[in-house]
Amino acid sequence: MSAVILAETERMEGEARMLCASLYDGPPVGTRDEQYDTLDRIEELREHAASIKARIESSFEHIRNYYGLDLRVGLAVKHADRPGRIVSLSGQYVEVLLESDEESTPCHATSEMGYPPGARVGPGPDERFIHLVETAELRAS
Repeated sequence: MSAVILAETERMEGEARMLCASLYDGPPVGTRDEQYDTLDRIEELREHAASIKARIESSFEHIRNYYGLDLRVGLAVKHADRPGRIVSLSGQYVEVLLESDEESTPCHATSEMGYPPGARVGPGPDERFIHLVETAELRAS
């Protein structure tokens, strides 16, 4: 997961823990309605943090299953022959922080990307679905 995104989810979870401690680690604070509002806020923070983590994990799984690539944050890659490191994923896009850049660049997982040996763990979509293309070409003949 991206360090920035991970830090944000940790901040949310930390805030939820602090709010929880304020409710349960001492005498009651505030009115009953304020306590219920705090409980709602705790739930919102935890759900939002979990949703972000699930979305990122889903992106890793999608890229592994569809493109046959086993990627992780911090992996050294190349985009358009420029070296960089993966900082996050979003759907089929890989967020790459290229050397000498301050902002990450969203790159499609297969467009002008270079991965180290061992990153490919299965066939990509072109190899997996070639039989469908060959079948369609035979029918057209």
